[in-house]
Amino acid sequence: MKGVVVCPQPRAADVGAAILSRGGNAFDAAVATAFSQMVNDPFMCGVGGMGTLHYYRADTGRSGMVDFYNRAGSKVRPDMWAKDSKGRTEISGYSLFDDYRSEIGYTAIMTPATPAGLGLFHEQHCTLPWADLIAPAIAQAEEGIVVTPHTARVWVSYRQPGIPDGMTRIQKTAECARVYLHPDGRFFEVGEVMRLPDYARTLERLARGGWREFHHGKLGDEIAADLAANGSYVTRDDIANVEPETYEPLEGSYRGYTVRSNPPPGSGATLIAMLQILEHFDLSSLGHGSARHIDLVARAMAAAHVDRNEYLGDPHFADVPTAVLISKKRAAYWAERIRKGEFLGDEKQSPPSCTTHLCTFDEQGNAVSLTHTLGTAAGVVSPGLGFNYNNSMKLFDPIPGRKNSMAPGKARTTGMVPTMLLKDGKPVLVAGAPGGSVIISATLQAILNVVDFGMSPVEAVTVPRIHCEGKGILAEATIQGAVINELRAMGHKVVHSPHSYEPLMSRAHVISTLGGSMRGGADPRGGAGVAYAR
Repeated sequence: MKGVVVCPQPRAADVGAAILSRGGNAFDAAVATAFSQMVNDPFMCGVGGMGTLHYYRADTGRSGMVDFYNRAGSKVRPDMWAKDSKGRTEISGYSLFDDYRSEIGYTAIMTPATPAGLGLFHEQHCTLPWADLIAPAIAQAEEGIVVTPHTARVWVSYRQPGIPDGMTRIQKTAECARVYLHPDGRFFEVGEVMRLPDYARTLERLARGGWREFHHGKLGDEIAADLAANGSYVTRDDIANVEPETYEPLEGSYRGYTVRSNPPPGSGATLIAMLQILEHFDLSSLGHGSARHIDLVARAMAAAHVDRNEYLGDPHFADVPTAVLISKKRAAYWAERIRKGEFLGDEKQSPPSCTTHLCTFDEQGNAVSLTHTLGTAAGVVSPGLGFNYNNSMKLFDPIPGRKNSMAPGKARTTGMVPTMLLKDGKPVLVAGAPGGSVIISATLQAILNVVDFGMSPVEAVTVPRIHCEGKGILAEATIQGAVINELRAMGHKVVHSPHSYEPLMSRAHVISTLGGSMRGGADPRGGAGVAYAR
């Protein structure tokens, strides 16, 4: 077998597998899959977005990160929205304003960085030409994508108090409505074909001119002119000055495996902390899905989120004590409090977001875990360009003087955790998920299910799941009622979802070589794609 690709979009997974089949490596497959995802899920991710990429090179035995986060435009001021703030949504923590300024429209946009991030990664690690890796996405955009249940659900799922619905979002700009609504003025329905010829032409320009065409060329000029004409805080210099950051991942350990994940403002430290807390407990001796198993996992999640809420921020703007957060001493401290039966957590809930993920693995042992996003999309399409922009401004705190307050050039915090487990210096499990803070819990449980309970990747991402940040436990319907009663008797607040696959849960993706063969698992919650290159 030449390799495996997993992601939420089946047609994007097909693209990655085809790249592997023709001799590309896991890095080539990741870039090609990512561009295909942008076309097949245009409100989840795109060239107007951001991401974090974790890779392992088999020839050098080294891991690395390429982070390409959205950063606030240079016209942003820390106190510019404070007096108009209406608080934050109870469910997801989005900033609230009467005019939706942080949620939709040009004022919601932060500096796009995805072309620079994938472009730099391509220059450093890929073997196939840049244009060849974008070509499948161009063809899909020209021919049209078949609307999936997941894509259709995104458009109708914005139902929180204070948040505009999907139709309001798409109609925020006339160009977005023209591109993404059916000619009859309605949402596209499942099975219908949505053609994106403008997006195809934009991708053709990227293919011909390279990623710098977006940030330094005429395409960047057109983007900047449209943003400037419509009140965006992002300037031409902001677009040109995007610089992806490269560095080594954070490192911890779990039951004999090396765990590597992303640094702040991503949440790799939080995931590593959860694993190292749980290492103090023999989970494998407990029945999977038992009350005690769920109790321990929920408490570890809540404990690590206390530190996340207190300390996580953009390290360029805040002192983040990362070494302390992932230390064995800190894990032992939380484990002891859990043994004493303490209820941990500050009841703060972080926001989910519309995001996507992919994992690739090839026969040489190269691997990629990549999470990229538009937030939930601003409903802005520049005339003739076809792609949506991010709406990352809504994830800042509008009140100045706080760790996640807005400032020019600042990145907001994120739940992204592209993660790998290694044995004897080689990756044996590649994991990640989309969806805000629920990314962390989904990735954690996928890892636990493989390592502690011996599950296959498919089982690990499919079995019943919980989420906890300290406010209470969200449990899927497939967790038995008797277990829910036991958890409540322990003192837990439990919301027992009516959904077997709870929509608020993230979609975990895993590739494992444990057992000697490459196997992939793509979460069935909201669409799944697994493709094998043979």
